[in-house]
Amino acid sequence: MAAVGLATPAQAAVTDPSAPIASLKEVYSDYFDVGNIYSSPATYAAGSPNSAVVERHFNIMTAENNMKPDQLLPNANINPETGEWTYNFGPADAFVDETLARGMKVHGHVLVWHGQSPPNLNRGLTRDEARANMERYIEDVLTHFRGRTVSWDVVNEAFVDGLAEFDPETQDWRDFLRGGPNGGFSDWYNAYANGADLAAGESPADFLYDAFVFARTYGPETRLEYNDFNVFQSEGKGQAIIAMATDLNERYAAEHPEDPRQLVEVIGLQSHNYINQTPAFACSDLTRLPELVDDDAAEWRPGACSNEASVERSLQLITEAGFEANISELDLQVWEAWNGQPEGDDRSLYRDLNDPSVADRISRGEFDYWVGKINSRTELEAIQAQRFAEYFAVYKKYSQDIHRVTFWGLNDQLSWRSTHNPLLFNSDWTQKLGAVAVADPEEWLGLRKPVTDTSRLQAVVAEANELKPTGRDYTGKSVAAVRVAAGKARVVMATRSTQAEVDAATAAVVAAINGLERR
Repeated sequence: MAAVGLATPAQAAVTDPSAPIASLKEVYSDYFDVGNIYSSPATYAAGSPNSAVVERHFNIMTAENNMKPDQLLPNANINPETGEWTYNFGPADAFVDETLARGMKVHGHVLVWHGQSPPNLNRGLTRDEARANMERYIEDVLTHFRGRTVSWDVVNEAFVDGLAEFDPETQDWRDFLRGGPNGGFSDWYNAYANGADLAAGESPADFLYDAFVFARTYGPETRLEYNDFNVFQSEGKGQAIIAMATDLNERYAAEHPEDPRQLVEVIGLQSHNYINQTPAFACSDLTRLPELVDDDAAEWRPGACSNEASVERSLQLITEAGFEANISELDLQVWEAWNGQPEGDDRSLYRDLNDPSVADRISRGEFDYWVGKINSRTELEAIQAQRFAEYFAVYKKYSQDIHRVTFWGLNDQLSWRSTHNPLLFNSDWTQKLGAVAVADPEEWLGLRKPVTDTSRLQAVVAEANELKPTGRDYTGKSVAAVRVAAGKARVVMATRSTQAEVDAATAAVVAAINGLERR
């Protein structure tokens, strides 16, 4: 089979791919925060390229490991006999304090997880014992970090790994939790099953509700998030997570009517995705970006789409259900399966994608997806960049409901999936084409107008139209203000407006509506 090269006509329009990209935190300042991870003291080492990249591009940081349960409370520091717990807050405090000193925000990761948690916290315990430990741990941690984090992953990865289909009308999300009838393992699930009064309505799944309620109780100032991977499975795992979060919020609203906030506020899409199987777009009948979508494109080609499993479709479902979304652990892996790298997981064999010495290394045994599609692995850099550009076009288009986009690593060689080459910078810190695409997705994709999220502006203009205020009911001056603001808003939506201009127009229409004066 002859190899087919990637057609990326927009790439040719990029002025100079080697020119240093603009600061990502500044590029996206009107859209969302842009973050990365702190892996070790080397991340902030004075004079290091690591520190320089963080300083230039990011304004919110997540600890890759330092704030996980087994780091804050090592298993050996839990004495089951005396009940004494000894926390190890030192490394996490150092990370948090320096992050804040650098003028960045901190996202907390994570409170309740089946992985990297001390077994003495829940393994082999009864429901009541595990619940008491959970409350104690969440209280201690959130009290310790109070005022220093803007948000927390309250529960991480509670669902089974892959779930392609889920029907909320006929299926129960509880059946797809780790430890339940569809597999997986979770000490929290098992402990909550040990002593559950099923006849009284108790369930092993109650650990999720308790975790969020404890987090709201002891961290009322922080935004509460549920975090998971494969959320791009829109009609599967995505729907199951939405069903879970909706149920938890309805239960909380009934039990705590005094709290106007949702219990689960944000759904985090980890986004450890693959460039060949995780399209950015919903298809032409559902997308907000029809000019970029090709319904017939192969999964790895520009414009590929899916209504069953895509980033955009999942964002649509999440936001339509009343939740906000965050992109919490972004990296785009170039090989077709988690273990499909030609180098395997041997970090010593890492090579940059543009390394000519391994240009012909595009397969390993059964992992031959790219054979017949590309001639050289160097082509993967452009394919990956195209996908990054498409992802960020989608993120921009839904930015009114996104707080942050966090990359999971500073460069390819430092990544937890290094031999998948999933990030924006090479091992020597030179920028990849993906960095160029992220810094200006419109230029990469050949768009003439900035991608903006006008969803709220459209909603408030529709509200103004529905009100149809007249001088019979309101003062002429206030009616005129609404008409002027709505008229300017229509101009903003029809022209090459920036997100800042869209936001200003939205605020102006809202202010005008709120300023209507009755006669």
